[in-house]
Amino acid sequence: MALAQPSAPFDDLRTLIANCPAADEDARARAMLRQDQIALPAGELGRLADLAVWMASWQGGDTPHIDRPMVAVFASSHQITAKGISRYDEARAREMTDAVLQGAGAVNQIAKAAGAGLKVFELALEEPTPDITQGAALSERDCASTMAYAMQVLEEKPDVLCIGVVGAGATTAAGAMALALYGGTPAFWAVAGSAVDDEKMLAAKAKVIGAAVDCHSGNLDDPLEVLRRLGGRDMAGAAGAILAARHQGVPVILDGFASCAAAAVLHRINRAAVDHCVAGSVTPRDSHRAILDRLGKQPILDLGLGLGDGSGASLAINVLRAAIACHNGLGRTDS
Repeated sequence: MALAQPSAPFDDLRTLIANCPAADEDARARAMLRQDQIALPAGELGRLADLAVWMASWQGGDTPHIDRPMVAVFASSHQITAKGISRYDEARAREMTDAVLQGAGAVNQIAKAAGAGLKVFELALEEPTPDITQGAALSERDCASTMAYAMQVLEEKPDVLCIGVVGAGATTAAGAMALALYGGTPAFWAVAGSAVDDEKMLAAKAKVIGAAVDCHSGNLDDPLEVLRRLGGRDMAGAAGAILAARHQGVPVILDGFASCAAAAVLHRINRAAVDHCVAGSVTPRDSHRAILDRLGKQPILDLGLGLGDGSGASLAINVLRAAIACHNGLGRTDS
């Protein structure tokens, strides 16, 4: 008898992405009926109504709720910072991560104000992702295992999950992913990050993005290959958490360019795979708006935040709470 061949590390992930559970259409219909019954002129609640219906459809109940919001922050670093693409390096990535671990980061303050828990996934900061202009960021096995590790955030049973990334080099890696997934020019996708001081640094960043995609040319038709070759542990972790949330019916709030690049990998495989996600905020950069457009996401907030560490997603929690409060509490026309 021939023995069954062991599956490749990505096989189970492909199955999960291809077979994402759909929203609860009955719950959506009931939520829309509830909106029709609210004693206000049609359309007065604007996008708050849409967000409430979205929450109800993914939570699958008549009264959407936010009782246990969680912020997941993925921390990593990338060797490409040595190429002059950022003010931040491995040491700075360690400092930023330590600040969040010690409760001193911006995301800590905003998450606390939103009543959200916070979990940091520290992903081998002392071992930066290899230079993606020379080789792959991760092996298939390491990429798959990082995604699986990040899925542990759902063990705390959040009812809303916010996704952020901290570290050094993430927006450059994410820019390379965006170029591979969507085309365009390296220079356009280079403007995503905030740690760029001058035109020389921006030019270096664009050069790295172009060189990385060129290095892996011919191997980027598969979005999971894009993730493992050009991304890194931070983007792999974010993608794993987004996917796990989908399979457990947990709505997700994306924050920053890097987490959106992670979502884009799932979206390119299955266009419905990120329907359970909204964008908490948008950074003041055209490349971030462009990737949101491709994902079909309109940001909840536009405050000029450039952090990407989960702060914008955390701020959006209270907007969702307001949407839910109106949905559940406003008087009905038949009352």
